Amino acid sequence: MSGTVKISNMEKQLMMRINCDDLIEVDKVKRYIAIVKQIRKLQSVINKDGVMMTTINASQEFIKTNPAINELNKLTKTLIALEKSIKFEMLDVPVITEDEEKDNDEPKVSDLY
Repeated sequence: MSGTVKISNMEKQLMMRINCDDLIEVDKVKRYIAIVKQIRKLQSVINKDGVMMTTINASQEFIKTNPAINELNKLTKTLIALEKSIKFEMLDVPVITEDEEKDNDEPKVSDLY
């Protein structure tokens, strides 16, 4: 599995987990995706510019934290709050039968005799 989740795949999965007839929930998912896009842009800026930045003010030069980090933290908090407010429905989790469990690495005692 690759390190970065595609935003289109994330949106599809989120839409599958909500009631698509509920326009408020659909709007929440759209806002969630918009925030994820903003977070990714901020992360790329932080990666490019670094966590600490040198600021030159007339004859003074000092190092300060990249302001994008504060924005990233605010957006992350907003994202978490929005995620908690989305009414997710239960996914159909497939039931694993006893035959499928045998794909496990460890044999059962009954398999040894």
